[in-house]
Amino acid sequence: MKRSYTLTDIVPWKRWTISVAFGVVAAVIIAGSLYYTQQLVHSLVIREQRLVRFYADILQSFASANSIESLFLLDRVTPTIDFPCIITDSTGTPLEPYDQFTLNISLDKRDSPQRQRQALQRLINEMAAEYTPIEVRDPNGNIVNYIYFTNSWVVKRLRVLPYAEFAIVALFIAAGYGALMMQRRRDESLIWVGMAKETAHQLGTPISSLLGWLELLREYFPRGPNHKFEEILNELHRDVERLRSIAERFSAIGSAPRLTTANLAAIIEHVIEYMRPRLPRHGRTLTIQWQPPSNFYPVMVNEELIAWVFENLIKNAAEAIEEQHGTITIATSETKRRANSYVRVTVRDTGKGMTPTVRRYAFTAGFTTKERGWGLGLALAKRIVEHYHHGRIYVLHSEPGRGTTIAVELPCVKEAPHSQQ
Repeated sequence: MKRSYTLTDIVPWKRWTISVAFGVVAAVIIAGSLYYTQQLVHSLVIREQRLVRFYADILQSFASANSIESLFLLDRVTPTIDFPCIITDSTGTPLEPYDQFTLNISLDKRDSPQRQRQALQRLINEMAAEYTPIEVRDPNGNIVNYIYFTNSWVVKRLRVLPYAEFAIVALFIAAGYGALMMQRRRDESLIWVGMAKETAHQLGTPISSLLGWLELLREYFPRGPNHKFEEILNELHRDVERLRSIAERFSAIGSAPRLTTANLAAIIEHVIEYMRPRLPRHGRTLTIQWQPPSNFYPVMVNEELIAWVFENLIKNAAEAIEEQHGTITIATSETKRRANSYVRVTVRDTGKGMTPTVRRYAFTAGFTTKERGWGLGLALAKRIVEHYHHGRIYVLHSEPGRGTTIAVELPCVKEAPHSQQ
């Protein structure tokens, strides 16, 4: 028998492969750029160090011979030095006048000589921590001067340039990704709205016809001594009314729903009452365990839409149970988050559970592990809870072979809780 593939088989693998490929390409580009920049910086540093050594050699030659050639070279080399240098005596003290024994260093002329010397001393300490100073010796080999230096502004900026570029590129990528995701969510929303409204439109005519046919059946087959037929008609009428309610739900998608204060426990109880006789059996025994809370906190909801959420959750829980006997447990509790009160409803099943991959994509539109289905149930539930009711829906716990627990949290209306009658 030919196996049909679902999004469970394909989507995560493709996304993982694409993500890894982009990550590898990005890492190669970043590593290459960093390597090239660091090589360029290293070459410039070597050049500057050689220039300082050459400058020191000229100073040493001039001090030894006091020749015109050395003075000429000194006059030529000095303008080519574009990085900060400080010439000191053998003890590391700046020589005076400071402007004649420093290169590419700006001192505030308004400061006193003592403050200028202190500023130069701080610079000397910073330079010594970065590079070993160049020695200048006299003909007897004694150290007469030190040349302290640091890198030029070009080298310093080149060192941080790749990181600045990466930060800018990352910012643009993040902005582009955010815009893409917003556009994607908008497109998905438009698709959902279009599908929902078209479905509601298409269901409207046959539902009206079914209601009419039911009335004709009641008219042509009046109630007799056998009430079985009447019971069947009542169930048919109830299911057709349910279809009409579903059509209204689809019609509400994409529009701002009307929210009213409601008793969430009563809504859940009504859903359970409807779903109990309609759970898929196939030779299995499915039990819904529900203990209405003694207290409840009022919530602002659209009753039709929020009932739809719990119907989806109960239906999914029932379909996840493959054993002969299964249980769906529904419980309510109060929780706090950021000083706000929420009603938490948990739907726990004893089904097959979720793998980490399935759990990650459970609320993604189009994702399904079933042979049939659109994969829209949990995605629509998420939209109804989070977009329309400002709540939260998530997988509280799931483990393969040990069932799944889905939690729905809805904000409480700021009213005092009261006992349920």
